[in-house]
Amino acid sequence: MQIKGALFNITLKAVSESLTVEMMVMLAKMLDDNYDVYKRSGFPENIPMPRQDAANQILRDMREWQLFPHYIALLIQITYDGYMGRTYPVTYLKEMIKELYDLGLIYDRDNKIFVEDPSKRRTRNWGTLREKEDYVFSFLRMDIVGNTELVRKYPDNLIKATYTDLLGIVSTAIDKRNGRIWSWEGDGGLIAFYFSNKSQLSTLSGMEIIHELLIYNRLRCRLDEPVKARLAIHQGSCQYTENMEEIKKNDVIKKAIEVESKYTKPNTLTITGSVMISLDSILAERFKQIQGQDATRYYNYQLNWED
Repeated sequence: MQIKGALFNITLKAVSESLTVEMMVMLAKMLDDNYDVYKRSGFPENIPMPRQDAANQILRDMREWQLFPHYIALLIQITYDGYMGRTYPVTYLKEMIKELYDLGLIYDRDNKIFVEDPSKRRTRNWGTLREKEDYVFSFLRMDIVGNTELVRKYPDNLIKATYTDLLGIVSTAIDKRNGRIWSWEGDGGLIAFYFSNKSQLSTLSGMEIIHELLIYNRLRCRLDEPVKARLAIHQGSCQYTENMEEIKKNDVIKKAIEVESKYTKPNTLTITGSVMISLDSILAERFKQIQGQDATRYYNYQLNWED
């Protein structure tokens, strides 16, 4: 992300006027444990560094390392929530927030970070997740049942059009809930949720996909038979990386795939206990408990016709 001069200058002014050098460095160390402003600047360690010089070096480093919004988020945090029982009021926060908003970032108060404004752009890391950092995600796994047989049975253009329709259904369901498609292979994929009540949002997305798939099969399906899909959701810690081959090795994602393939019937949604415990009671009541291996409990949602 290109940090504009106006944003850099107003942040430099705010930091140098509001914080001591020790506090500036402490915030930088929250983002990089080994940060050393003297080594970075070449300033003699036996001479106290002026606040303007320290702020300038730290902010240039944050800009270079794509951590500028993260540093401003820490400035907001110490101003309103404090640090070690004390608040550190930082000036010009409104101006900084406005500049970041103009760049397409909005402040997420729940997670205390800046994320991309979904009305302006959508990237896989929400414009804020850092490579090799651990985060807790809710993963929605979707797979088309009998994909190989469908591909053999129908013309390629018909299959591509059908799967494009399905991708549209999925995108509509997850976009409104700030989910991100991490991988999509035509016959299904992996969707990640990170913000707010991620369990609730991923579950509502999965339920909506089940509903919309039913309508699609009855009214718009291009094939001579209904399209069937299995959906599963599991939640847990995952190290973020742009490398999808590394992502797929994560145990949480492997579990989501296992639940989808082993414990989910066609056109239903199965969630794990890590997801169920975060759902509100009204939503949780829609799921029926099913038994997995080793007495593991899963919960399944499906549409049933009333008599």
